[in-house]
Amino acid sequence: MARDVNINNSTSIFGKVVAVQGSVVDIWFDSDLPSINTLIHTGPDNTIAIEVLSQLDDHRIRGIALTPTQGLARGMKAETDGGQLSVPVGKEIMGRMFDVFGNTIDHGEALPEMPRNSIHQLPPPLAKRSTKSEIFETGIKAIDVMVPLQHGGNAGLFGGAGVGKTVLLTEMIHNMVGYHQSLFCP
Repeated sequence: MARDVNINNSTSIFGKVVAVQGSVVDIWFDSDLPSINTLIHTGPDNTIAIEVLSQLDDHRIRGIALTPTQGLARGMKAETDGGQLSVPVGKEIMGRMFDVFGNTIDHGEALPEMPRNSIHQLPPPLAKRSTKSEIFETGIKAIDVMVPLQHGGNAGLFGGAGVGKTVLLTEMIHNMVGYHQSLFCP
């Protein structure tokens, strides 16, 4: 539709919604088609976030809604600044819980202003990854001694109904949180 400059001196691109099928949304742009993984806001008060999944032709994109699409209809204005979905990075996020947009959801204190990275960045090169084999200590003696697990590896847990699979996993999670203060530790 049009280009406009917003308060932050970044250029916004406007389009309009042409189709809504559940959480799949098609949006028309007259020019400057957003690239794949771009975040688009639309709906009442720009509350619906859509991530571009594919470019259908020279004017239409197809995206997936990351928020409920209630109230979204054909003809509504859509806006993007070309940015991607990003999350905060740094030591301050250890042990915290976030939604898909990088907002804290654990009712803890607010995070300080910190750098954010796109969720679609490339993984670190192999040269920077750890290649050593480490034992993953679960805190459950029977597992650690008889069936040690490898850090970063996979394991299966088989059993019938009522034999304690969920209890075992819950105990492992409890031990990891108590030991590392977080399940997601470096």
